[in-house]
Amino acid sequence: MTYRIGGFIRAVTAVAATCALLWGTPVHGQARGAITIAINSLGPETWWPQDIVGNKYISSTIGDPLLRLVSPYQIEPAIASSWSVAPNGLTYEFTIRDDVFFHDGTKLTAEDVAFSLSPVNVEKFVGFSAMKGGNLLAVEARGNRVTMRLKTPVPMMIDNYIVRISIWPKAYVERVGAEGFNRRPIGAGPFRFVEHAKGQYVKMEAFDRYYGDKPKVKDLTWRVVPEPATRMAMLRAGEADVTYNELGTDTVELRKNRFRAQPYGQPAQNVLIFNSLVQRDMPKSRFEDVRIRQALALTVDRKAIGEAIYGGIAEPASLLLLGAKHPGFDKRFIPLPYDAARARKLLADAGFPQGFETELVAGTDMKDMATLLVSFWEKVGVKARLKLLDPASLRRNWFQHKLEGDGILLASGLATGVGSLVYLDPKAQVAMNVSPELGALRDAGMTISDIPKQNDWLRSTLAPAMEKLLPAVPILEYPEGVIGLGPKVKSWDKHDNHSLGLQWLVPVD
Repeated sequence: MTYRIGGFIRAVTAVAATCALLWGTPVHGQARGAITIAINSLGPETWWPQDIVGNKYISSTIGDPLLRLVSPYQIEPAIASSWSVAPNGLTYEFTIRDDVFFHDGTKLTAEDVAFSLSPVNVEKFVGFSAMKGGNLLAVEARGNRVTMRLKTPVPMMIDNYIVRISIWPKAYVERVGAEGFNRRPIGAGPFRFVEHAKGQYVKMEAFDRYYGDKPKVKDLTWRVVPEPATRMAMLRAGEADVTYNELGTDTVELRKNRFRAQPYGQPAQNVLIFNSLVQRDMPKSRFEDVRIRQALALTVDRKAIGEAIYGGIAEPASLLLLGAKHPGFDKRFIPLPYDAARARKLLADAGFPQGFETELVAGTDMKDMATLLVSFWEKVGVKARLKLLDPASLRRNWFQHKLEGDGILLASGLATGVGSLVYLDPKAQVAMNVSPELGALRDAGMTISDIPKQNDWLRSTLAPAMEKLLPAVPILEYPEGVIGLGPKVKSWDKHDNHSLGLQWLVPVD
């Protein structure tokens, strides 16, 4: 059977496990010990409706998806033992394993899958824009098979959506409702829910009936620690065993303290988003002029920022939405150089010879980069007031279009080619720029299901458009996250790009 997987076509044969575990049997190899993860944010701290951005690590540790993304371009079976996609990209079929149990002991069935993926529920989810608005026509369960039908193709449906949706128990959700489910979620993931104190922590324990690779750790605590310095201090003191998200200068600090800094996830970019270009009902803005955006991009010394902040794990970004290692990337396109003189000329040509004043909004986790950006821009007369928000508030303001004024947002987004076209979708909460021209570009890319043709389109059409239009300014390209590992972690060699994959963490003996 041939599957299209994130930029490659691979032949995959997936076979379900041959037997179910008995309820209450011990975890293979005996899960042992406790691990504390100090994390910058737990997001909105709800499990239903689903949120593929804010809650992806927590929800996907409790609830497993149909398929698992274990590298930027590799899909593995999870709750689904096999799957197929129709040549026209409109029909997906999944075969559901018969040895999967929810944490309350009930068996997971195709009906639970159809419920979790149903159009009425997907419409409630945070994100999932390509599946909304009537594009997801139906999800049907027959025996151990689930069939999903779309109105129009979504080329990255598996990579961007299916791997992020946890499967929840239909009967339980319907019985207790959203409020009850958020108080006590039940899933089929490697760890089950124990306790939650909002804004503070979530406690979990290994699920001894888990169908996949058994967790090696018995007790797991996610603790909210917004400040990187505090997370680092906890790692040094042994109060935390794993930290996330140690991007930027925090990566350098990990190495200074001789902790392991492990890059994780898909290729991502720091991006400058212009608020007036996302909220189209705002008055015409100076940032409508591409010369202004180019000037701000040229004033940024990307190499210096990468060396000062990211400790060698980041590179200057060339093209919005398209990572340099993607098979559709064209090496002709190189990052904009640092050129303050050219930036001044562009500003003058655009009618701002003395520069202008604006606001830069950034998360506290990007404070160091934001401070450098402000200092670079000041050299060409652009005076940016820096406003810092905690990461969850920044996402909320971005997603809900609550940012006010003609300012700039420093945020981050994935750079996965066609999959990242969601950032040009006016219906998407994560939109970075919306316009008729960009909408037409996105619509054209979303019709291409054949992977080689996708990559040709990325090189011939998307890449030149991103260079010319510069709808948002990419700064650096880097792994989605960095995990700090303390001395209680022996190894952690495999990850799930949307849940961390804590079942593969091995503690010291």
